[in-house]
Amino acid sequence: MTRTIAAFLLILIALPARAQIPPEWPEAARAVIGEFERDSPQLAAYPWGSELTQGWSLARAWRKHNNGNTEIILAEYLTFAALCRAPGCAGSTIEGQSYVTMANRVKALLGEQGGAYALARNAHAWLAGLPDPTGAAQKNAALWSKDLDAAAADFATGNLYALAWLLARTRPTPAQQATTFARFALLVQGRAWLGTRCVDISKIATVLDAPPVVESCSDAS
Repeated sequence: MTRTIAAFLLILIALPARAQIPPEWPEAARAVIGEFERDSPQLAAYPWGSELTQGWSLARAWRKHNNGNTEIILAEYLTFAALCRAPGCAGSTIEGQSYVTMANRVKALLGEQGGAYALARNAHAWLAGLPDPTGAAQKNAALWSKDLDAAAADFATGNLYALAWLLARTRPTPAQQATTFARFALLVQGRAWLGTRCVDISKIATVLDAPPVVESCSDAS
């Protein structure tokens, strides 16, 4: 009986720890979002508020709705922190729509496309066909097509990739579509061309007790 009580107490003690944002994730999100805002001085100057905690809560709600648990991955956190930064996620929304509505749209899109692998292939083909004077769209399509597992092997990343494509296709111009998809796909893929620069965030949250660094990659190999 004593052992049972002790075990129960240990579980209660451990639960809050699992509900906390990993200490390296918020600064990683700041670094990645800062890279997105690098060419937009007005956005970069906008003061930070509760985006990082909102993103955590929304990512967990998204995961809970989709597969019944809240053990999110870094890509989910970065995605929702970025969405909460701009345009904002008040009321647990994704670009003005309920996260449940968007989750249902993602599920429908995956079904229409024939699953996560087919969706990734089709999204890359769509991306490659966008007119992009920087060449980033074509470079990204070629880079990401080399290994579809990064986008499609895991339930969580498959959902994020479908969400990225949904969001990108709502943008009014091909250039904005390519940029939006590149930014959100980067969070899943770890590497992407953003305009003329190749960005690597694959190690953004792996170094403890040091500021996160967004690295550069010189080619698309």
